[in-house]
Amino acid sequence: MCVVIDINTLASVFSTESAKHAEFSPVKKWIEEGRGFVVYGGSRYKAELAKTFRYLRLIRQMRDGGQAISIRDAAVDAFEEDVREKTQGTPCNDQHVIALLGAARCLLLCSGDARSFKFVKNRRLYPKDMPRVRVYSSSRNANLLVPMTKSFLTNVE
Repeated sequence: MCVVIDINTLASVFSTESAKHAEFSPVKKWIEEGRGFVVYGGSRYKAELAKTFRYLRLIRQMRDGGQAISIRDAAVDAFEEDVREKTQGTPCNDQHVIALLGAARCLLLCSGDARSFKFVKNRRLYPKDMPRVRVYSSSRNANLLVPMTKSFLTNVE
């Protein structure tokens, strides 16, 4: 299975020095064991990732090692425009994350931003035939970390 890791949890997942690492370390282990992989893409997501040089470099290394897959920016950006229209006038500020999940057809988000969860789980923001997106927000969600193949992904670069 794939996961989108929100920028707000990259340190929690990958840095042992992070205060919340214990809660998010199962995601890191899941990826390292080859049972899951990271998807990333879209102009806004990559711009946020570029601000965290350490994790940008890590994602590139993971891509080279087959643990991360890039989704076409154009597909994510187009999807983001649709999500922006649907969430206009709401406090939603993670349209780029929702767009990445939808464009990739990724069913798992790793995030610590509880304010965004109601939007991330809103099925009307995704393609009609896409199953419900789940959110990993702490170690109590470890049951969501199941293995799956990469064959179901769409818009892969």
